[in-house]
Amino acid sequence: MIPLKRAPDGGLTLSNLGLLGLGIGAASLSITWGLYNIFMPLLLREFIGSSGVRGAIMGIDNVLGLLFVPLIGAVSDRLDGPLGKRLPFLMVSMPLAALFFAALPFARASLWTLLAVDIVFLLAMTAFRAPLAALMPDHVAPAHRPWANAVITMLGAIGGALALVLVAPWSDHALWIPFAVAGGVTAIALVAVRAVSQPHPPYVEAGAVQEETPMVGALLREARRVFDARSGHVIYLLLAVFCVFFGYSALEAQFSTFATEEFGLTGGRSALMMGATVVGFVLLALPAGRTVRRLGEVNTMRIGTLMLTLWLAIGTFVTDPWVLAVFLMLGGASWAFVLVPAYPAVVNQGGADQTGFYTGMYYLFGAVAAILAPAAVGWAMDVLGNVVLLPAVAVSMVLGLLLLTVAQARLARVARGAA
Repeated sequence: MIPLKRAPDGGLTLSNLGLLGLGIGAASLSITWGLYNIFMPLLLREFIGSSGVRGAIMGIDNVLGLLFVPLIGAVSDRLDGPLGKRLPFLMVSMPLAALFFAALPFARASLWTLLAVDIVFLLAMTAFRAPLAALMPDHVAPAHRPWANAVITMLGAIGGALALVLVAPWSDHALWIPFAVAGGVTAIALVAVRAVSQPHPPYVEAGAVQEETPMVGALLREARRVFDARSGHVIYLLLAVFCVFFGYSALEAQFSTFATEEFGLTGGRSALMMGATVVGFVLLALPAGRTVRRLGEVNTMRIGTLMLTLWLAIGTFVTDPWVLAVFLMLGGASWAFVLVPAYPAVVNQGGADQTGFYTGMYYLFGAVAAILAPAAVGWAMDVLGNVVLLPAVAVSMVLGLLLLTVAQARLARVARGAA
């Protein structure tokens, strides 16, 4: 187990090796989801001709996230066994996810066997998503969470890029290879995460909700606190998360359609253009973490949404695809200033006994956005044309900026009241 280190301000944080361990966990998620999004539609195409039906099946993961991630996060807050609150979920779910993902290409005997293996895989992924994310704030003092999240998120983005560039092409030799590689990475990630995680880390408390309190009642009580007028900044913050995720999810889901139909590019070249956003994100993830130290989470997110809106607005008028790729890279860099502080901004609103719950709320609003955005913006593209994509994403970022401004004002009011 990698020891914690004490920062100059006295707060505890993970060592560099500790951050690397959790980053490997994040990278395993990115690799698995990246390959799943590429190859699962191809597996389904053997049985289902409709793109719409295949798309609906691909959305099951977001629906499961919507239903179960907040619940699992809250349940993990209430556990306190020998392995602590989060590790039990990882020890069971990560091996299952690895096994069933590796089994997907061998489950093509019928549509029903493929769907059965797929659903078990998705349930396993859903079960450890929130507990894995919650390990970071469990080990890191609030003031140091943005930097830790920057490192972990950057490693996750690198993992996603490696999946596309190095792992996916092996499917040309044998379809099972990318699935097996991702399963192996997930198994290795479990070992790495377990090695750097303490069962009872310093920023975890036994939940204020006692075991005899009914689970549903406890969840409703915590949800009411989110909407409470005295802490109304939380709901504005979550709505801002919804808006920015709505826009970026729409961009990721619909850009290939936009690029192939507007510029006549191949699917591979459109993916290469979208890859420019990953390059920009990786380059600016750590500087974004440093910016949070100086300006705070919400102000950093406001800068990111403002800059991203600017690049999208300019990109709307660009007619050369490779010039647009430059603005997409700038957009990915700006997105780092949104995504890096977003999770710490939300999870820091709860105490040490509510990390799992607020992690679940963060994923809940993100999952709803990911479910609604592709269809809503896709419908707008059907009605108004593909050129509406970038303006639609820009509008969602502007709405996010406005909500962040309101949240910041309310946060300042709460701080003055506590002074």
